[in-house]
Amino acid sequence: MLGRNIASDEYMDLLARGRASAERWLQLEPEAMRQFYNRLPFAMQHRLTEHPLMQWPELKALCRRMPPREVRFRFGEIAPDADFDMSYSQRYREGLTLDDALDNLEARRAYVCIYNPERDPAYRPFLEQLLSEFAVATRHLDPGITWFSTYVFISAQGSITPYHMDREMNFLMQVRGSKTAYLWNQADPSVMSAAQKDQLLAYAGRKPQWLPELEPKAMRFELTPAVGIHHPFIAPHRVHTGPELSISLALTFRTRWSDQQTLAHQLNHKLRQLGLRPGDVGQHPLVDAAKAEVMDLARRSHARVRRLRGIDSGVPRSN
Repeated sequence: MLGRNIASDEYMDLLARGRASAERWLQLEPEAMRQFYNRLPFAMQHRLTEHPLMQWPELKALCRRMPPREVRFRFGEIAPDADFDMSYSQRYREGLTLDDALDNLEARRAYVCIYNPERDPAYRPFLEQLLSEFAVATRHLDPGITWFSTYVFISAQGSITPYHMDREMNFLMQVRGSKTAYLWNQADPSVMSAAQKDQLLAYAGRKPQWLPELEPKAMRFELTPAVGIHHPFIAPHRVHTGPELSISLALTFRTRWSDQQTLAHQLNHKLRQLGLRPGDVGQHPLVDAAKAEVMDLARRSHARVRRLRGIDSGVPRSN
């Protein structure tokens, strides 16, 4: 599984670390956080451009020591409406090797993504420091980080990350070069219907796809070194790299609130499969909480039944 879970005691340690740290890599304006966090995208400032681990030679070395499954690559030029989940398939990297992509990134117009660099011992302290700063900045708005994962995107000129949406919150921070980020309002039913959100968070079928009529609704942000952008929970987005080598870091995370929203959407999807028409998630917080409790109980009960069936059939349990 990508990323890792954060237990309650570890979250408290992150808060303590973030409060105690004398060095700050992120500049998160409290007013912008209060007004826009998890509602609409907004720009933020950072100092990642100054960190030696975020320079191209260090990142190239990281690519070569990470497990191969955690460094994905392809050609950068693909259609903006390509299927994001298929964007690393053989179709988009035919004839390209990782060494070729790293050594001739701009000549080959390649795109490389490092998954979970926080697993590398050299990078872990720095990336956990960033997480601790986000923990402090969000503690009153959205307390309780429960999971996080980081990604480094390295791309040649003209690369495109197709339209898609993530099932968590995200801060994308530009370190080198430039990008244009297009984001859509996840609360707009003409962008994603309530049923589409339920299906997305139930991991059922394909994610909602880009349609030409969505283009006028996009919010455009220009990212340059030391500038980042907040992606709200499940906000659709698409990213275009500028005319030079681009490096950016994404820190994604989930919280108790987003976990609750996910469970509520999953119950709604189950109800829709039964032919019912449940109320939209996000309208009534107490109803959402109740739906999440029901879904969590059903999931735990199902897991218990499966364990008991394993015992009865003689299948050994794993601890």
